[in-house]
Amino acid sequence: MNVALNIKNLLWDVDAKKVDASKHKSFLISRISEKGGTREIAWLRRQYSDKDIKKIVAKSRNVSAKTKNFWKLF
Repeated sequence: MNVALNIKNLLWDVDAKKVDASKHKSFLISRISEKGGTREIAWLRRQYSDKDIKKIVAKSRNVSAKTKNFWKLF
C-alpha cells in the first residue's frame, strides 16, 4: 500500500515513492504522530488501529514525551 499524497510533505528525508504503509508502519506512525497536523493524523487513524498507534508511539525513540502523553490519554 503506497503512502497518500497528503502526508508526503512529512517524508522530506526519504523517497516517498518507496515508503509502504504496511512495511514502514512504525516509521510512519512515529513521524506522523510527532510532526503531523489534523489532516495527517486523520490519515494515520484510517490506516492503523488506535491500539497499534498507541503501542508504537509508547515504544518509539523518535516521539517526544508530550506526544506520548497525548496518545496515552487519547
